[in-house]
Amino acid sequence: MLQIKYENFKAVQANPEDTILETSLKNGLEHMHACGGQARCSTCRVLVLEGAENLEPRNESERSLARRRGLENNVRLACQTRPRGDVHVRRLVLDDQDYEAVRERSVRTTGREETVAILFSDIRSFTSFSESNLPYDVIHLLNRYFETMGEVVLANGGIIDKYIGDGLMASFGLKESDAESICVRAVNAGLQMLQKLEEVNQYARKHLDYEIHIGVGIHYGPVVVGELGHHSNAAFTLIGDSVNMAARLESKTKKAGAPLLVSDSVYQNVKRCAIKGRTFRAPLKGKTGDFLVYEIKELDRQKACDIIDQVFMLTLDVTEVKARGTFLFRFDRPENFHFKAGQSIEIRFPRDSRTESRTFSIASSEQDPFVEIVTRDTGSDFKKRMLEMKPGDQVIATAAGGLLNIPEQTADSLVFLGAGIGITPLYSMIRTLLARRARGEAVPDILLISSNRNYDSFLFHRELLHLSQEPGFFYVPTVTGDLPGDWNEEVGRITPEMLRRHMLEPEKAEYFLAGPPVAVRDLRDTLLSMGIVSGRVHTEEFYGYT
Repeated sequence: MLQIKYENFKAVQANPEDTILETSLKNGLEHMHACGGQARCSTCRVLVLEGAENLEPRNESERSLARRRGLENNVRLACQTRPRGDVHVRRLVLDDQDYEAVRERSVRTTGREETVAILFSDIRSFTSFSESNLPYDVIHLLNRYFETMGEVVLANGGIIDKYIGDGLMASFGLKESDAESICVRAVNAGLQMLQKLEEVNQYARKHLDYEIHIGVGIHYGPVVVGELGHHSNAAFTLIGDSVNMAARLESKTKKAGAPLLVSDSVYQNVKRCAIKGRTFRAPLKGKTGDFLVYEIKELDRQKACDIIDQVFMLTLDVTEVKARGTFLFRFDRPENFHFKAGQSIEIRFPRDSRTESRTFSIASSEQDPFVEIVTRDTGSDFKKRMLEMKPGDQVIATAAGGLLNIPEQTADSLVFLGAGIGITPLYSMIRTLLARRARGEAVPDILLISSNRNYDSFLFHRELLHLSQEPGFFYVPTVTGDLPGDWNEEVGRITPEMLRRHMLEPEKAEYFLAGPPVAVRDLRDTLLSMGIVSGRVHTEEFYGYT
C-alpha cells in the first residue's frame, strides 16, 4: 500500500489501482468532481506538492483537458491520475464558490511561480502636460509613445504586462530558464527604449512643444504568475515583491539622474557584456535597508548577441489551405533568421500579455526566402487566433531548435516515414537535400513514405509528386482509410513488407520518423523488428494530434 497526504487533511492509505479521486471518496474526503470523474471538467484537480515522480504520466484525456484549461505540469486531474508511490497533494476546488470560479473562468494558467526580469518605465512629470493640453493630444501622444516602446519590448522577446497611466510594465523570461539571456534581453530593451524615445520626441517637439523624459528600472526575481480579476474581465499578470522592486528602481532614476537602473540580481547576469556607469547603495521607497543599484550605459553588442537567445518578428505573407482542415502559413524570413531543415520554432502572439505559445516544425527548405509552418485547425483558441491573422500581422518566434536534422555523414540511403501532419519537417529536409544535389553535392537516394487516413489529408502531395520526377527521390503515399476510386498507390499502414518492396537493403539506410507519438512509436517498433539499429532511427513526435 502507498500513502496519499492531503494538505489540511490526514494522510490515507491508497490502492495503486485507484485514482486519487477514488481514494479521496473511499476515505470520506469531500472532493469536487462535477463531471462525475470523466475528465470533462477540472474541478477535481490537485496541486502536487511532493512526489510528482510517483504519479503515472497524463493519459490522452488528461492531456487534452490540460491543454484546453492551461493546467501546469504540477496540477493533475485526480479522476485520471494513479499514484505509484507516496504523494502529497492539495485540492484546488474546495467549495461551491471555487466551483463557480472554475466554471466561469477561461483559465490559461492556474497560478505558478516563475523567475523573470521585470521592466518598469514611466514618463517623468507627465501630469503637467496632461493638465495643460487637450485630451486628444494627451491620448494621441501616449499612444504614439506606447506603440514605439511596445515594439521594442516585443522585439526583445518581452511580454507587455500592463499600462499604468503613463507607465509600462513588461516581463522577460516566462517559460525560460537562462537567467543571463533573460536579463540581457531586458536590459537591451531598456536601452533601446531610451534610444527610440528620440523618435517620439521629434514629433512631440514639433507638434506639441513638449519633450518626454523617462526612467527605466529592471529587476530579476521570483513572481507569482496567474489570471486575476472577475471572470468576465480577468487579466494575466505578475505579482510579488520582484514587481515592487522594479517599480522602486524606476522611481529612483529621477533622483539618481540616471535613466536606467538595475538591481544587483540583474547586473550579475549582464556584467559580461554591460558597460555600467555609477554603482551605489540606496534606500528604495517602501523597502527596508539599502540596496545595491547599477546604472547601465550600454551593452557590448557582440558579447550580448552571443548570450541572447534570439527572438524574431515574423510577418505573415499568406495563408493557404493545404489539406482537409490543414493550413499553411508563410512568413517573410528575417535576414538573420537561420535554421536547419527539420528544426522547429515556438510561436506566440505579440501585443498580448498571455503566455500561450505553440511549437511548429518548419516546412520551408533552408534556401527558401520565407518561413513556412503548417497546422491543423484543432479548434483551440490559439489556432483560432492564427486563422484570424491577415497578411501583415506578426508573430514572435524563437530561434530554431530541435534534434531532427540532416546528419553530416549520411548512410547509403535516407528513408523518411511520415504520418499525417508529421510530414512537415521531413518535407523541409527532403527539399533541402534535393537543392544540395542540384548544386552538385553528393546526396544518397531518398525514399519518402507518407501515410494518411484519407486522400484529401495528404500534405504537399502535388509538390512531392513533382519532386519525385527528379532522379534519386522516390515518393510513396499510402492510405489507411477510405480509398479514392482511382488510387493505384500503396494501401494500409507502413509495414516491413511495404518497406522491402521499395528498398533493396533496409539495414543500411538512415531513418527519419515524424508524426503523432503513437504512430512514431509504432514505426520505430516496426524498424527495430526488421533488425534496424536504433542509432539509425531519428524521431520527431507531434503532440496534440491523433
